[in-house]
Order: sequence, then structure tokens, then C-alpha cells
Amino acid sequence: MNVKKHGLLLLMLLFAFALVLAGCTDKGSSDNQSQEETGDTGNKDSNAELKPLIVGLSPAGQWQENFNPFSSTAMGGTNGLIYQSLWFFDSVSGDEYAMLATEYEWTNDNKTLIAKLREGVTWSDGEAFNADDVVFTFNLLKEYPAADTSGIWAQVTSVEKQDDLTVAFNFDKPNVPFQSYVLGALIVPEHIFADLGDPSKAQITDPVGTGPYVLESFDPQLYKMVKNKSHYNADDYTVEEIHFPAFTGNDSEQLALIKGELDWAGIFIPDAENVYVAQNPEHNHFWFPASNNVTLYPNLKNPILSDVVVRKAISLAIDRQKLSDQAASGYDPLPSTTALILPRDEKWIDPKIPEDQLSYEYNVDKAVEMLEDAGYKKGKDGIFVSPDGEKLSFTLQTVSGWTDWATMAQLISQSLTSIGIEVTVQMPEFATYSTNIQGGEYDLAISWTNAGPTPYLQYQDMLNSNGSWNLQQWNDPKTDEALQIYQGTTDEAEQMKAVHYLQNVMLEHLPTIPLVNGPVWYEYRTENWVGWPTEEDPYVNPAPFNWPAPAIVISKLEPAN
Repeated sequence: MNVKKHGLLLLMLLFAFALVLAGCTDKGSSDNQSQEETGDTGNKDSNAELKPLIVGLSPAGQWQENFNPFSSTAMGGTNGLIYQSLWFFDSVSGDEYAMLATEYEWTNDNKTLIAKLREGVTWSDGEAFNADDVVFTFNLLKEYPAADTSGIWAQVTSVEKQDDLTVAFNFDKPNVPFQSYVLGALIVPEHIFADLGDPSKAQITDPVGTGPYVLESFDPQLYKMVKNKSHYNADDYTVEEIHFPAFTGNDSEQLALIKGELDWAGIFIPDAENVYVAQNPEHNHFWFPASNNVTLYPNLKNPILSDVVVRKAISLAIDRQKLSDQAASGYDPLPSTTALILPRDEKWIDPKIPEDQLSYEYNVDKAVEMLEDAGYKKGKDGIFVSPDGEKLSFTLQTVSGWTDWATMAQLISQSLTSIGIEVTVQMPEFATYSTNIQGGEYDLAISWTNAGPTPYLQYQDMLNSNGSWNLQQWNDPKTDEALQIYQGTTDEAEQMKAVHYLQNVMLEHLPTIPLVNGPVWYEYRTENWVGWPTEEDPYVNPAPFNWPAPAIVISKLEPAN
């Protein structure tokens, strides 16, 4: 400080005053950046020295620089931290969050979706955001279908600007749950993307978004983001700086987490209580909530597997707790017979279903008795034969290298073969497996289900006769009718009736055979930051890689001290 000498007393007073100021000044990030550099808005404890939030994403070796929101390999944070959607529907909590829109409604007999946009939003380069950017984004998807990975233009017929803050999405027929795809699409700036051509092929290294963070630096081993001080909700974000280090595999990331070098991760840790939590019980925590069903798909074109008695016997002979314990250290939650994801979907449970029928029974004697009562008899080799003389002998496909599913497949094979249903496990590479199961070239297969913010998406994809993940080829007009009722209404009571019917289809007909719930892998540490999602407060999907949910998590975080 350049101060002229005005006497010893004055100098001492100025020095004392400077010390007071220094003691009260917020030091910002770990690099001691000034408030101007970090975009500080004065909404946090001015005495706290904020550390960067350090996030462990899925191991990928070295980072490949690309922040293109239309790329399947975009860097973590591209979706949610840099670019935003109009709205976000969470698949774990079932909650929804306003983003670039503040409200939406269905009109025109549920064939037009109206979105009201947020006022005062700017792109991170200072340009104003408005309805023109939204209309441009959706027309870009129409012009370049490779970027329309959600198939929006297979449902939407037109997108119209009604005014600077209002956009209308028109459908040829009602499809209310499809709102999660339309409102969940990332919006890009027209003034930049208009000159990029096919957006799916662009490499974006200097991204301009409306999100709460901007890219500060990139290196193949580490990239950093800092708070966007012009973000419309900047005051909600206490975290000033986020670091994303690269890891070569789960082992190296797990070691960094245990050593306290990460605040947040989403990896499978066998025996997490002893391996991770016990190393620092005060600060090391995890929560693995259910996110979808891992399911045994029976090919219903197979005449034996089309018999519901056989499917029920197969289900009875599977020890699901053993699958979870031996394949995933007990961390895979057990499924509901309704295929609902619990506890998220508790309100959708049909109250007419007895509570003891909501969980799968393990009873090998009952499975054998059921087959025998239906006319199946064991041959000399101990394998059941159908009344038509067909042997109950099947292949079971899973993916080579997916060790948890491979373990499940072997356990299922052992259990079923022991009661007289011969099962041979096949483990092709993923590409062959994917071709086989989607082409119906299998007997039994372990695969996933697609989860959404309500039960609808899973049922639609899995049970609709034209569903995108109807691997088993279930075809039932009444099932399709129930799904159409759900699609056509915003009345939750009517949607509830449809879901009640669909869960009874699962219970009575077993078109698929859920094995376990696939968990969300999520570890967090409270040494530096608090406010994380927990089982007691499951406000959003907690994994650091399920974008844009992490943007919600980060908005809730506060310094631990």
C-alpha cells in the first residue's frame, strides 16, 4: 500500500486497521483468489477459507477435452453446471426442479406443452437468453437428427415462440410423461451454435452456457470450474471452485477417497463399511439408493417360457438375497414384485395388494410342486420335460466382464439346475449381447430397465407392445391401453389407476422377473462440505455422474466449518 508518512501515530493506526481488515477478509478459494476473481457474492461466512469441491467421476484414464452438450462423451458438468435444461425431473427422489423455465402447463387437450421462461437470464459471455435460443435449439435437433438422441421430434410436431419468455411444444397426440424429455433437453446459445453445423460433431473447448459454473482450465489429468457470478441463482452456490481429477480405475479412485483427497465419488466399493467408512467414521459416508430394476428377461416367443407357471417357478427358485450378497456385497436392494422402485414409488403401490405379496418368495419346494402340478415331469437326467415333451433347458446371457451380473448368472444357473431346470450361462461381449437381446436371440437374459421420475417410463419401455426395452416381447392390448391412459392425462388419480393395473400385470403374469434393484453408487465426505443427499433427506439423485442432478447437490452444499 502506497501511504505517505504523516507521523508515527498515524502509521500505527493504519497498520492496526489493516490487520483488522485482513482478519475479516474472505480468502475465497484454496488459491486465495479475490472476491472479484471467484465471483463471490457475499452470501457465505466471510471468515471461512473455502476449499474447492473435489469430485471423482467414473474412471476414464485421461480426460478428452469436449464440453459439447450433444456428445455422449461430454465432460462431466457439461450438463447442469455449464448448459441447462428448462426443467429437471429426478429419477431417485421423484422430485422436479425449475431450471431455465419457472413453470409449465399442458393445454389443447394435453397436446400442447407451454413453458414459461425465467427472466433476467444471461449466457456466461453476457448475451441475453430468451425464447429464440430455445426454439433454435429444438430446430437444431430437427435439422440434425443425430443430435436428437431422445427422439423428441418423433413426438413433437412443432416448437413455437409465443413471446420472449414463452415457448409452445405441439404434439399430434397427448404424451404427458414425455415432458421429461422435452423440458429436460439442454438449451444452447443461438449466437454460437448457429455457425457450428451438425452439433453432434462439434468439439467445444470454450463452452458458453447459462449454468452456475464456467470452465476455468483443462488438463488431461484435471479440469476446473469456477462459479459463474452472473448466474441468476449465484447466491445459492457457496462452492466457488470445483476440481475434476482423472483416475485410471476404481482402485486408484477408491484410494484417493479413503485418503481424503476427494469430497464426492460414485464407485462400487466392496464392503464399504470396513474398507471406507471405518477409516474415518466421522466424515466418510455412503448411501446406495435403488435406481432401477436388474431383471431376468424370459423370451416369451419360447413356447415353454411363455407359460406363466414356468416363469413363476423360475422366480421361486431364485434366492435374491444371495444374489445381492454374493454379487454386490449386499448393496443391491431387493426388488418389489410390482417392479416399482421403492421407497421412491411408495405412493403408487396398489393398496389392494396384500403386503406379503409385495416381496419375492424364495421356495424351491414350491417351485418344483408348481411345475409338477402343471404336468411337467422330470426325465432320467433330473431335468423337467413339458407335457409336450420339450426339455426345460435354456441359455442365460449376460455381458462378459460385468462381474456382478456374471456372479448372478452363475448363481441362477446353479439354483435352477438343482431343481430340474437346466440353465447354461453365456457371456458374449457387450456388442454381441446387445444385438442378441434386442433381436430376440436368447432364452433368458439379465439386463436393466429404464427408470424415470415416476413408474411410467419403466412400464412403458418394458411392457408396451412397442416399448423401446420390451426385450421379452410382451404383447397385451390391456397393458397398452393402461399406458395410453397414463400418457393422455395430467390427472394423477387417473395415472394412479393405470399404474395399479400395470403392477398387477407384473405380479400375476411375470412378463419379466426382477432380480435386484440396481443401486446408485455414492460416497461423500463431510470434512469440508455438508448438505449432501442422505437416506433421511433424499432430495435428488446423489451420484456425481448422473447429470444434471449434481448441480442440485452443489447448490445445497455449505462449508463444514
